[in-house]
Amino acid sequence: MKVHPRHIIIGLVASMILAGMLLLAGCGRALRSRVLCNALDVQIKDAWEFVTPEDIRGFLDKNYGVYIGVHLDSLDLAGIERMLEKKSIVMKSEAWTTRDGVLHVSIIQRAPALRFQKGDEGFYMDRTGYTFPLHSSYTADVPVIEGSIPRLDSTRMAAWSAGLLELSGFVSSSKQWKDRVDKISVDGNGDVTLKTTDGNEKFILGYPDDIRAKLEKINKYYGYIRPSKDEGYYKSVNLKYNKQIICRKDI
Repeated sequence: MKVHPRHIIIGLVASMILAGMLLLAGCGRALRSRVLCNALDVQIKDAWEFVTPEDIRGFLDKNYGVYIGVHLDSLDLAGIERMLEKKSIVMKSEAWTTRDGVLHVSIIQRAPALRFQKGDEGFYMDRTGYTFPLHSSYTADVPVIEGSIPRLDSTRMAAWSAGLLELSGFVSSSKQWKDRVDKISVDGNGDVTLKTTDGNEKFILGYPDDIRAKLEKINKYYGYIRPSKDEGYYKSVNLKYNKQIICRKDI
């Protein structure tokens, strides 16, 4: 088969480009083997304030060891990333070096969706259900849930967390419920309760599912049940069961 001259030229050009790339890569490695790390640049890629560049610098100084004055090609960039991502607040990290001898580190923090508070103790939950500690000097502006996460198996825990996040998200985005829900809390079994600004009754939602249907039961309670009783007559209203509203005078 006759080879067209154009194909030969294309092949030669491709070979030259590949050779040039390999040469540049080799030069880059040779340069990194001679250049010493002389500075650390930390970039926080989000608006949360759980960590600062100074925190990351201190963490590397303590846990990685010496990096200033070390040849660039001797730095364990993948190891630095793994080390930083062991911090519960760090969701993603990236480390790289540049020819001027700077070690660059970028950090993406976990984004809290809820804060759980039980007395003086608490923690955050992100939208994946991952939990991490509160910060000593920074508080994220997210909805607060009274109580703590129940001990459930991983499958039920994932569903429970998703349901609670759905409840909080729906309340926060609803014109009707945003200012009406005064408090959301959970007990040791994972049952969710809430109080409204309409009164002092405790509404027991139970497992956080069928959110809209259970909230609609609260409307029915205030529309049809409460008007026939004195204020404060019922202490708790159980909405856990399908098509039932169970009112009790004692909690």
